[in-house]
Amino acid sequence: MKSFFLFFFSVFICSTAIAQPGSNKTIIAGNIIDADNGKVIEGATVSIQLMNDTSVAEIFVTDANGEFQFNELRYGYYRLRVKMTGYASLRTDSIFLREERTDFNLPDLKLIRSASEMESVTVYAEKPLIENKDGKITFNASESALSNASNATDLLKQTPLVSVDNDGKMLMKGKEVKVLIDDKPVEMDARQLQDLLESMPGSMIEKIEVLTTPPAEYANERGGVINIVTKKGKVGKSGRLNVNYGTRGEAGISGTYNYRKNKVVFTATAGYSYNRYRGESYSLRENLYADSSNFFKTDGNSFSTNNRPNTRLNFEYNFNKQNSLTITGMFNSRDNDGQTGTWYSNLNQFENLYRLSDRNIGSQAKAFNPSGTISYTHKTKTPGETIRIIGNLAHSSNKNLRDFYQQYLNLDSSYNGKDSTQQQNTRSKGFTRSLRINYDKPLKDKKTSLNFGSSVNHYTLHNKLVTSYLQKPDSLMVVSDLLSNNFEFNQTVFTLRFALRYLIKKDFFFNIGLQQEYAQTSFDIKNDSNHYPNKYWAALPFANFTRKWESGYSITGSYKRSIQRPGINNLNPSIDYSDPYNTRFGNPYLKPYLSDNFDFSVGYWKKKWNLNVSVGYNNLRDIYTSLRSLDSSGKTFTSWYNLSGRKEYEASMFGSISIGKKIKVNSSIVYSYNVYSAHDKRVRFYHDGASILTSLNTNYQFSPLMNFTGNVVFNRFANPQGSIRNRISMNLGVQRKFLNKKLVVSLNVVDPFTRQQNSNFIEAPNYTLSTYSLSNSQNLRMAVAYNFSKKPKKKIVAKPKPKQAN
Repeated sequence: MKSFFLFFFSVFICSTAIAQPGSNKTIIAGNIIDADNGKVIEGATVSIQLMNDTSVAEIFVTDANGEFQFNELRYGYYRLRVKMTGYASLRTDSIFLREERTDFNLPDLKLIRSASEMESVTVYAEKPLIENKDGKITFNASESALSNASNATDLLKQTPLVSVDNDGKMLMKGKEVKVLIDDKPVEMDARQLQDLLESMPGSMIEKIEVLTTPPAEYANERGGVINIVTKKGKVGKSGRLNVNYGTRGEAGISGTYNYRKNKVVFTATAGYSYNRYRGESYSLRENLYADSSNFFKTDGNSFSTNNRPNTRLNFEYNFNKQNSLTITGMFNSRDNDGQTGTWYSNLNQFENLYRLSDRNIGSQAKAFNPSGTISYTHKTKTPGETIRIIGNLAHSSNKNLRDFYQQYLNLDSSYNGKDSTQQQNTRSKGFTRSLRINYDKPLKDKKTSLNFGSSVNHYTLHNKLVTSYLQKPDSLMVVSDLLSNNFEFNQTVFTLRFALRYLIKKDFFFNIGLQQEYAQTSFDIKNDSNHYPNKYWAALPFANFTRKWESGYSITGSYKRSIQRPGINNLNPSIDYSDPYNTRFGNPYLKPYLSDNFDFSVGYWKKKWNLNVSVGYNNLRDIYTSLRSLDSSGKTFTSWYNLSGRKEYEASMFGSISIGKKIKVNSSIVYSYNVYSAHDKRVRFYHDGASILTSLNTNYQFSPLMNFTGNVVFNRFANPQGSIRNRISMNLGVQRKFLNKKLVVSLNVVDPFTRQQNSNFIEAPNYTLSTYSLSNSQNLRMAVAYNFSKKPKKKIVAKPKPKQAN
């Protein structure tokens, strides 16, 4: 299998490298728009000239979409000038055409209304694959050869400092993060968010921003903020069609339509993906009693298929320079079929087999997740004064049918005539409503700015589980009230925030603020008069400072108190008997935990390389985590508990370097060491432990038409009972453009040398448990994308008289 992957990957690289043309067509294109109202400017005169040879020059007059395009230019540094009656002229310098980069689709060039002859000058800076500046790491996903065949979750795994745990949660430096899409928060529960990110095509993502020091609005988020920025398209009409296929058993198709002109931006994306997974697992538990011990062993395998249609509509309207409205609607669903089989073996202390059984579980799950966001932004005539209102609605509907069949065997694996059949039918509906207001107000001293904000988030979940078992004499499925439940869960969170930002001098400022939070949760369980109310207040202060120097150095120090609230999976008191040897249930009285976080970082930025190093200390109180306990029957039960606390010591490093003109390498490493109390270590057998999160990204530009991207990730997680989870993954991709760069072909090799695997070990007061799992992650993906766009018509082609260079 390894040879198969590497053979095809090598053939693709060699064949496309051979196919390179002898000369490359050069392009510099863009759009001219009005800076005040966003309208395109038709008839603007755009001239371009070689900076060291002004005799090489051309002129273009923008079309009805405000677009221009210069073709077949010589290599070198170019200067671009834009002139239009009634506007100040604009000059952009240092656009560098060369063998490694022969085309530039410039960002919108905005002209400012003015009757004077003044000219604004900018120096064009190219986007690398990964940028690290001003407390923000930007992964320009559209530049990656891995984006066409990936989804949002795949791309997030390749982003520095970001990881995904075994439950699908997004983590930054090992902590849960706030996810934004186009600067707007995604207010969904964990399952909805996971479905959304796994169904979102990577080809629709422009970039991923990692905000290690987020603005005041999100300053108390424990893990920071991740902002996913989607593509908006060029001025006018454009589109993209993407098809991908993988040898593991996956396929997908997605299409995007963009319309952008004057005050309106409209984007529509729709897609469908199919995938299937196979996995294997093994576990060995030693039960320790006062006078003896025994062993419990499992061997399992699993298979599942997923169908995921998705749609996203985004509409933006700019009324004028001060007011804008954005409406976004999203829909994704998941249709899953799965099968798992587990072989259970009981052994005595001498490791002799004395009990044997086989259990099979079939599952069918359907999820529907529509959501919508509306945001309104008003900018006053005072620069920097802005009020923003964001409203969000999200609904989820889930159906899950699971069939359990377990048969008991003789020691020679023959059937002994005893078995059990059980069925669980779960239906749940969740509804999220949220409103967020943010107001920024700069003061007249031009050094101080204030920030005010408030939010309310209400989440409701209605869950109904009906468990039935087969009554053999009558061959009827009989409902078990003990194993069934019907409840409604409610959670409301209110926040109020005030912050101040003060500029001490240029490139030296600090922020200080306080967020007050109130939350309440409750359960309404049928046939249970207890509603399990839970209310709490939390005061969350924060402060940070940043100092930068022109030499490229910067330092940042920050303090914040964050809160981690338990979710429905942590709180649900209903008992899950789906695994007869390990029952699970939540703790409705679980409290959130608070964390005081201190961080200090030093950065150095140069054109060819950059480095950022940070250290941190976190003091966590009343943390909650899942613990597994053993009873006298040899079975275990798992629930959630608030522990006494934990101290975390952190160190992280991120850096990038350009080697020559074609190679760029980025790497990050996060090390976190957890320390528990002496009581927890003595009574609960807790272990101090380290987590390590590492990533390595490299990008090689074979030619203007072909590039390579490689990504390697290794994660090692630890928890209080000493469980260590290891995960290593690799993704290699090469991308080639054809037909004037409209057709893009990508080939990805996923985990060519080894499949993804997780190993764990737990040591508790009366048992030890080691587990191992393996998934069929090895995959050869191919993606084909075609970009639809119209080339602007040239209205004037002229050779101006040579001018002296400025």
